[in-house]
Amino acid sequence: MNDERRRYFRIDENLRVSYRLLGEAEAAAFSEQASKDHGGINYAANFDNRIQTLLDACRIQAPLAAELIDLVNKKLNFVIQQMDIDAGLMQRVAYTLKQVNVSACGMAFPCDESLPVGRHIQLDLLLSPGELHIVALAEVVACSPAEEAESAYFVRVNFANISDNDQELLIQHIVKGQSNQLKRQRLESEQALDKE
Repeated sequence: MNDERRRYFRIDENLRVSYRLLGEAEAAAFSEQASKDHGGINYAANFDNRIQTLLDACRIQAPLAAELIDLVNKKLNFVIQQMDIDAGLMQRVAYTLKQVNVSACGMAFPCDESLPVGRHIQLDLLLSPGELHIVALAEVVACSPAEEAESAYFVRVNFANISDNDQELLIQHIVKGQSNQLKRQRLESEQALDKE
């Protein structure tokens, strides 16, 4: 597993994170449901993710059409949220913005509670921009007291079950994030040289 983890890029960034500690039966049910759905734990999120991916491609070839489709999608999402405001509110409240270190095979994040090593959690991530929703079954591999005052613990998890589609979206997100970080560093270096 160490070799596999080293194949993926890692970045530090702020993500909206929600997690839920699972029992053995719940973790098994999650994996079983994921295999039945071929990784599609959340159909609505999969639709949103696919729409966002296609919109990104469409923006290059037909920006006006992409803007129109994006507006229609946002309007549809608004109508759906208005119809089910309580459930939407509960879902949004459950997410907390956290500074995480993430790769395509796992992540590390601050946590207010100690999570037992070897236990599974259902991990929900919202990636920005685009509100891409990633759901994964993750195994806690380490939990130690945090050095930062932000939270009491620092948790490291490996993704035990993540759909190929969600993993691909996560990889694309990480590559974009890494590219943006490199551009910022290059720009800062150029500005520093200009001041000399």
